[in-house]
This record gives sequence, C-alpha cells and structure tokens, in this order.
Amino acid sequence: MAVARTGGHPAAGGHMSRVRPPLPRALLHAVVTALTGWATLLSWRVLTSDSSEVMMPLLFAALLLCAGGAALRWLRVPTVAVIALQVLVAGGLLLANVAGNPFPTDTTLASFGAHWQAALESSRLYAAPVPPHAPPVHPILLVGGLLVVLALDVVAGSLDRVTASGLVLLAAYSMPATLTGDSVSWWVFLAAAAGYLAMVFLQHDDHIDRWGRTLGGIDGDLTAFGVRTGAVRHTAFSLGAVATASALLLPMAVPTLELTLLPGTGPGTREIEVEDPLLDMRRDLQRGEDVPLVYVETRGARPSYLRLSVLTHFADNTWSPGDREIPEEQTAGSELPGLQGVDRALRRTEQQHHVDVSEDFRSTWLPTSEHVTEVQAPPLWRYDISTMDFISSEEDQTTAGLSYDFTAVALDYEQQRLDASMPGTALVRPIFSDVPADLSPQVRELASEVTAQAPTRFQKAVALQQWFREEGGFVYDASAVEEAGDGDDMSAFLEERSGYCEQFAATMAIMARTLGIPARVSVGFLIPRSVGDDRWEFSAWDLHAWPELYFPGSGWMRFEPTPGSRAPQVPSYTQGQLSGPLPSVSPGASGAGQERPTRPTEPPAAPDTGSGTGSSDDSVLPRGMVLGVAAGLLVLLALVLLPRFLRQARRRRRLAGGIEELWLELRSVATDLGHAWPAGRSPRAQGAWLGRVFGRPGEDADRVERPVRGREQAPEAADALDRLVGALERSRYAREPGESDLAALRADVTAVEAALTAGVSRRTLRRATWWPRSLRLDPRGRTVSTAPSRGEAPVQVATAGGVVDRVE
Repeated sequence: MAVARTGGHPAAGGHMSRVRPPLPRALLHAVVTALTGWATLLSWRVLTSDSSEVMMPLLFAALLLCAGGAALRWLRVPTVAVIALQVLVAGGLLLANVAGNPFPTDTTLASFGAHWQAALESSRLYAAPVPPHAPPVHPILLVGGLLVVLALDVVAGSLDRVTASGLVLLAAYSMPATLTGDSVSWWVFLAAAAGYLAMVFLQHDDHIDRWGRTLGGIDGDLTAFGVRTGAVRHTAFSLGAVATASALLLPMAVPTLELTLLPGTGPGTREIEVEDPLLDMRRDLQRGEDVPLVYVETRGARPSYLRLSVLTHFADNTWSPGDREIPEEQTAGSELPGLQGVDRALRRTEQQHHVDVSEDFRSTWLPTSEHVTEVQAPPLWRYDISTMDFISSEEDQTTAGLSYDFTAVALDYEQQRLDASMPGTALVRPIFSDVPADLSPQVRELASEVTAQAPTRFQKAVALQQWFREEGGFVYDASAVEEAGDGDDMSAFLEERSGYCEQFAATMAIMARTLGIPARVSVGFLIPRSVGDDRWEFSAWDLHAWPELYFPGSGWMRFEPTPGSRAPQVPSYTQGQLSGPLPSVSPGASGAGQERPTRPTEPPAAPDTGSGTGSSDDSVLPRGMVLGVAAGLLVLLALVLLPRFLRQARRRRRLAGGIEELWLELRSVATDLGHAWPAGRSPRAQGAWLGRVFGRPGEDADRVERPVRGREQAPEAADALDRLVGALERSRYAREPGESDLAALRADVTAVEAALTAGVSRRTLRRATWWPRSLRLDPRGRTVSTAPSRGEAPVQVATAGGVVDRVE
C-alpha cells in the first residue's frame, strides 16, 4: 500500500504545527533566551560608570519575564494575555528599581518622572560613560533593556521565531557602538553569539524531535521521528564554533571594521563637538571631565577670551548665530577688513598667536580673538564681515587636529572718547539692536532703573556689568544649565538671581539693547592655564559666554557680567568709571565674593534631582514621559486588536479557497469557541462531533448562558454540515471528485458557524472574537505523505488537524 494525499506540500517544506513541549524543556528555552538577551545588554556597560546598578536588575527581570512567559504559554494562556502580563510585570519592576515602589501611585509616578527627566538631561549633557557624580541614566537604560527583553521573548517565545529574534539582539548590540563610536569587547560578542546559537539549536532540536507521529494517540506529537542523536549535536556545535570564531577573527583583517580582542576605549570618548555654540556650551560645561581642547603659543600677555562664535539673533528667549550668507572670497588667509567701528587714531598693539587644536575638539567654528588683523588657516574657513567670526564652509571640516596662526589686536581705549560716543544703532545692522516686541516689561524697567544715575551710554553699560556682578545680589550656579533655553528663563533668572555665564551674558546684552546700545553675545573660552613657556591650554571647563557692546569710535567692546566666582576679572577699561554709587534695585547677598582660581578644582555641580521645592512645573510629569505612556497605550491597543485582525484576514483567505480551506475554517471556529478538535478521525466522524455542539441560531439578545446543544437545534445547519462533509470526502477519496459549487459551500460554512456560535455563552464568544485560540495552533492544513517499506503495516498520516487522508 501507499499513503496518498489530495493536496498540500510535502513535509520537508511544510509547516509543523506547534505543540506544547514539556515544562522543563520550555523553561530551559526561557532561561537560555533570558541569558542571551542579558549577555547582549552587557554591551551597554560603556554608557554609564556604574553599570552594575543596571545590569543586575536587568538579569533578574530577564529571567522572571522569560520564565514567566514560558510558564504562561505552557498553560495555554493566549499570546496577547501573556504579553500584557509581561508588560505589567516589567512596568512594576521598572518603578520598583527607579522609584522604590512597584505600584503606580501618584507619588511613585512623580518620583519616576523626576528621575526620568534627570536621566534625559544627563544623557544630553554628558558623553558616555556618564560620570558617577551626575544624575544616573539608569532609568533610560532600564527602559531600553526591558524593551529588548520583552521583544526578544515575544519574537522567540510567543511567536516561535528564534531566527528573527537575532534582529532584536543585533539592534541592542549595535546601540552603544552607534552612540560612542567604540567597539564592543570581544567576550560580550562571544557570549551573545553563543547564546543566540544555543537558542537556534534548541528550537530546531525540538522541531527534529517532533518529525512524524506516534500511532495510537490523538494527543501524540504529530511530527516525531525521534532522530535526536549525538552526531546532530556535535555537528551543530562545530558549525556554531566555526561561525563564531570567524566573526571574531575575520574583522581583524578588514580595516573598515573595529572589533577588537583587547579591552579598552577607542577614539572619540573624550570628543567635544561644537556646531550650535550655545547649545554645545551648555552640554560641555556639564561633561564632568576636564578635557584639554586648544593650545595657544604666544609671547607677552596671557591670552584670554578666545572667541568661537558671535550670537546676533534673539528670539523666543534664545540667542543664535542667525542666518549667515558669506561670500566665497571672505576666506581665512585673505586680507581682512579693518576693525569695525574703531577709529584709526586709537592706539593698538598686535600679538602673534599659534594655535594647535586637539583631536578631541570638533568644532565648525574657528577659535580666534575678538579683534584680528590676520588669520592664516585653510581657505575653507570663511569669516562674516559683520561679526568677524570664522565658520567652516564644509560640513565635514572641523577644527580637530588643526594648526593655524592669527594676529590679535589689543586696543587702548580712551575714557573721553567712550563717554562722548554717539548712539551706534544707525551704524550697525538692525539685527544688533532688535528687541522682541514680546520682551517682558520687567527687563526694560530693570535696565532703566539700574542705569538711571549713569550719565552716558558707556557708563550705563558699566553700571549693568557691576549690577550683575555685585550690586544685584546675583550668584553663579553651574547647575542652572539645565534651565537655560526655557521660554521664561530670563524672567526666572532675574527673579531668582542665580544662573551661569550664558544667562548673565544674554540678559545684559538684551538689557543694553533696550537702552539703545547695540549688543551681541560671544561664545568661546575664558582663561587658560600655563602648560609651558609661552604655551597655554584651554579646556572644556573654560567654555564661557560674554556680551559685546558697540560704541562708535571704539567698536565692539567686551564686558563681563558673570560674578567673580566664575570670571574673577573685568576688562580694565570698565574699572572706576562710575560717577556715583548704583541704586539698590532689590536686596540680595553679594555675588562677587573673593577672587577664585580661574579653573575649578572639581567638576560643575550636577543638576539636583531631589524632591525639594521648585517651580510649579516640577510637579507635572515630563512631556517625554507623557508621550511614552501614550505610545505604550497605543501599543497595547494594537496588541489587543491584532489577534482579531489576523483571524479575520485568515478567514477571508480561507473562504476564497477550496473545500480543504473551508474545512480548516470550521476547525478554527470550533477551536476558537473552546472545543477540542477530534484529531485523527475521518471527516464524517468529525462532522458528527460538530453536530453535537450546535446551538439554536437566533438574536444575540436571546442567547442564554448554557444553551441546549445538538443537531436537532439547527436542522438547516445540520444539512449544510452534511453537504460539507460529502464534498470533503469526494475531494479526498473519490478517484474523480468532480466540481463543487464553492459559493454554495461558503454559504454552508456560514450556516454551520452560526450554529456553532449559538452553542456557547456570550463570554466564550467574546473570547473567541478577541483572543482566538486558533492563531496559536496555526493550522495550515498541510499533510505528510510517506510510503511504507515493503512488508510494513500501513501508516496513517495526519494533517495538522489529525485527519487521515487515505490509506491504499
């Protein structure tokens, strides 16, 4: 005899329906999956200096989520329910680790929001690894790690697509290299690769073990040949070892790859980039590590106030360089224009400077002085004639490793010329005098009040400088960096009298504009330290901002409103220029204090993430968290709707097929309604069984909790079922089955389905609609065909539904 079948594909290319493995085997899969995901997440250690605070909770979470998911799947819990429970558990673990309480109370969510906001700020301000004194980025890493674990378990466990889970591992493994530019330690790659290969081996070992089917049991495994041998394991191990070794060793021969067998950091971990001068200054002031950036060699006076960029445009409480249109002929190395607004009779002294920029400093702005007469640098650096700052004309050209020379000019200002200077607004571009119409009246009023006793414009400028440094009660606070750029930060700064250099410079510049004095803000370096004879070093901690004000005849002049704790000296031409004491605008402690070293001995203070009093906005959850919660709810909604959508799509495909597909659809309906399909029986026996669970079709409102069942409850559906069974038997067993009226058969399927759904309660029907069980069983209707050897007994071969095709 030969075993035949009427359709489908051979088993070698077929899809094997998923069966429940023994619980120990399922837990073994889960543990291997959890350890593989955790080993991959070890590549994130480079992102924080205290990685153990993240890695150990993630190890516990990975084991709990993967093992719990395996147990729930073994108990036949619907996939969507498994995922939902895992998300809830992951959320509780996250809150417990970050906020100390796994339950989402108002206090817990507020605490989590504060830690989340602090972590986002640290990720913006600090290069990896984030130093210990900074607010930790643990919340971000925990959220990312939990998402990786959940995605890995869903793909490898719930969907049983272990090979596709490699994409999840690859994304997690690549993330730190993308952020830092460094390669990952070889042992992390080895552990992750070995874990992934173990996952693939376990899955396919199970598949091989389920080939074929044992006879004499409906619940037997439909695919078991029992071919597990030591040879298979040995071959798999050998192939995996060769593949892993090749992945480790071959990149060493390829110059474009950077996988190293030796531990240590690669280039770029100390790198500082400057493209947006103000934004990058805020970040770099909070980096923690004092990175040397620029070296200057010059004879004579110590260089100071090395300028990078000039900010001319003020809008929305933010200063920016504005739009720049620079002609091609305005290049470094060409003849520079005269000093803008400076009388030729004003005495001046030139000083030569040679500059060497560190490889760690990647800036598209060239460090020079505020007044220069010559710059010898590559011609791709161009200058703006109205600001005399130099910017790269190519996006990929930066200062990293650059050496060049420039000639700076020191002017000998005259007090009489300064006091007699005429208004300068008509002599410069309007952008240097523009004041936004929506500027707070408080700024104008304070500027007028502070300078009321100063008789000249220059003395008004000096009065503003002294008010910020001494009389106004301001203090320098580096932690105020995190508040810079907010919509109301200038008003808040004037109220709180605490801030850092950008806020002092920006506020003095706009107050000067309200007095009719053109003003702008410069960003650069403050004061260097000596590193040898006539050689000076500017570092990340020296980044600074200051205002420049314009006076006809004297040009653009630098002022220093930042208190002495940060900037100990003021320009010599602003000392002793006031004719009388300043008015006391508001009480406050003096912010000058004694003169301090120009370079701090400790890193700037990290932002305070405690629960102390603050602005009213502190009690509101951060926008990022709100968006994250909303996105999470949308994902949950999609997960809830997805099973129903997939089930309906499968139903449409089957109704468009032949009798086999229609019979599979009836099987899925019965499975969704909670009935155990009678595997291994003939179509007529299965039809008789289906008839026993028929209910009386009618209005849904008439549905009872325990309906009466039987063929007699739905005579029309019973006739339709008989027609379907007859068509299926002819299709499978008749030598010439003939053509079937598929339209009529589809109508019969609809009638049978109505009778089946009438035989269950509302609760069961809702579960079948939203969480259809048949999706987990994945019946594809493919059958296995095999011919027995001579002398052997006939072999019954089942489809995925356990239905015997034909024995000949």
